Amino acid sequence: MNRPNTSELLPLSKYHKIIVSFSGGKDSTAALLDLLERGVMKEKIELWHQRVDGDGPRFMDWPVTESYCRAVAATLGVKIRFQWREGGFKREMLRDKKPTARMRFEQIGGGDAGRVGGKGPLGTRRKFPQVSADLKVRWCSAYLKIDVGRSAFANDSSLVWGKFLFVTGERREESTSRAKYAEIEKYKASNGGRRVDQWRSVIDWPESKVWEIMARWRVRPHPAYYLGWGRVSCALCIFGDPDQWASARKLLPTQFAEVAGYEKEFGVTIQRKRTVTELADAGLDFMPDDPGLKALATGEEYPMELALVPDTEKWRLPAGAYKRAGGPT
Repeated sequence: MNRPNTSELLPLSKYHKIIVSFSGGKDSTAALLDLLERGVMKEKIELWHQRVDGDGPRFMDWPVTESYCRAVAATLGVKIRFQWREGGFKREMLRDKKPTARMRFEQIGGGDAGRVGGKGPLGTRRKFPQVSADLKVRWCSAYLKIDVGRSAFANDSSLVWGKFLFVTGERREESTSRAKYAEIEKYKASNGGRRVDQWRSVIDWPESKVWEIMARWRVRPHPAYYLGWGRVSCALCIFGDPDQWASARKLLPTQFAEVAGYEKEFGVTIQRKRTVTELADAGLDFMPDDPGLKALATGEEYPMELALVPDTEKWRLPAGAYKRAGGPT
């Protein structure tokens, strides 16, 4: 059966604003570049990034990710805004007879971030998200990304009325769960005055097409890909395999030790049968011997001039390409 032409279902010129959920990973980058190739004006596009660790020190995320996202946005000439839950991953994980923390989102034009929530029922977690397709159990995605982005939509004064498109980068090839996702659906932040459509624009793309569009635009992938990670969600992703945990322990020893310490404190491991230390002991470090690249990935400054590969340099497929390592099933 032939599918309807997407341009007929989603006439991009009719939207007041197109927002791309931008992690800094390859798929959300491909979704952004695809919009530009379709001729969408840069002024109409906004990138939204949810800070996994909030505005505090890095705990689970890559130290360089926020700066990398800013560099890519600035180089391509599109706006970027950040949203987060106060205290991030760690505060939610340590919640003990407290409500879930407030969510914050950057306003258009800068200034103080908007605040919403923080008055819900008291609850206790005291354990890491568990490896599961159920977002109630794997709460990191729901509480730190999905809910935060939806809350920004619902409470941003610039998005009260109009027609908006929310573009996300899931691909069917990634997992059996994502294979079942609809390409286009009404987003839950819609209301009487605001229509929001969600478009998983690259859902049917093979990974090869993702790398091809990045090469065509000469966008340099996130440093984690060059270090051998197959996904850029969190540096210490709960889905990590033994090799990934072994590499993370070597690259980010302080963050790794903190995670291992909390597993002991809670008496509940992330992957049920083995601690992260046992996983790392069973794995092999896959990173190249490149001190400069490691320093880039573990630092908090990504030079803007690195965002695009210059014409004098060959665009290079990273070691993490086509690699299954650390992600939902």
